[in-house]
Amino acid sequence: MARNGVRAATTRAIARAAGVTEGAVYRHFVSKEELYLEAYTRLLTKMTEVKQVIASSAASLSEKLREWVRVSYEFFDGHPDAFTFVFLMPHDLPQTQRDITRAQGRLLTDVIRRAQAAGEMPEMRAELAASHFIGLMLNVPRSINEGALEGPASKYVDDVADAVCRALRLTA
Repeated sequence: MARNGVRAATTRAIARAAGVTEGAVYRHFVSKEELYLEAYTRLLTKMTEVKQVIASSAASLSEKLREWVRVSYEFFDGHPDAFTFVFLMPHDLPQTQRDITRAQGRLLTDVIRRAQAAGEMPEMRAELAASHFIGLMLNVPRSINEGALEGPASKYVDDVADAVCRALRLTA
């Protein structure tokens, strides 16, 4: 699904990539769509749980954002197809599943709002600040996938975190 897109991926190709028969896939999932939703939800939930720990830490905003980038890039380096599937591909999820897709964005926006309320960050619309952060962060894995940057992504953590701090006008 990460390589060819959800629509182009066949159940047969998914089964082959997983090293199982197509029948085995259908014993666990009613359809390719159900498999897709389960995989997407599991991966995103796992990443969100890790980022909730970062968000609730006592670290400064710049330290939280750096850690967020580090964790994201380590996940990409260890699971590039899964990361690409979740974060770099468009998804047409049913309305009932959309809450999970917005969880990390809401969490990040809340972190930014709390930092603003504490005077740690200049006033800027929190959603715009989150958008700047996400854009800067996701372009490294995207560029690695396209061959424009050499991996691993984790070697770019400091550069990206510094760029984020400059974009958000943070001091450290």
